[in-house]
Amino acid sequence: MNPSYIPSRLLNGDAGQLREHALTNWMSRDLLQATTDFAKNIGLLALYAETDREGRGRYLFWHAPEGWGCEIRSGRTHEQFDEFDRRNVERGWPLLTLHVNEAGIHSAVWLAPNHRQLAIKILSGYGVLPAEKAA
Repeated sequence: MNPSYIPSRLLNGDAGQLREHALTNWMSRDLLQATTDFAKNIGLLALYAETDREGRGRYLFWHAPEGWGCEIRSGRTHEQFDEFDRRNVERGWPLLTLHVNEAGIHSAVWLAPNHRQLAIKILSGYGVLPAEKAA
């Protein structure tokens, strides 16, 4: 768990069912970078990422508006996450979503602030609440 953030919460019900159908299939670690690179090239942005115990990842993609910017990191240790977070906060990109699995593996998305509120609205339709700064 990361003490500086409260991870994204996933709501059940209709939004939970929609989310399960909208998430990509679980992909092996060697496919994750190629998938996000391909998605980025066709204008898709991962708004939410998670990693399971076996190191496989999956994403919730969104057709991002013009001028978006993001960083997606899946399957990272707490220390690696902290480094990515520090760099993104320095450039003004707040953490959007965070998943921490049972083994403490972090998957996170940082988004340029100009589309943050729209991204949060899109996420809510899938029953995903953004990560929050811990008090």
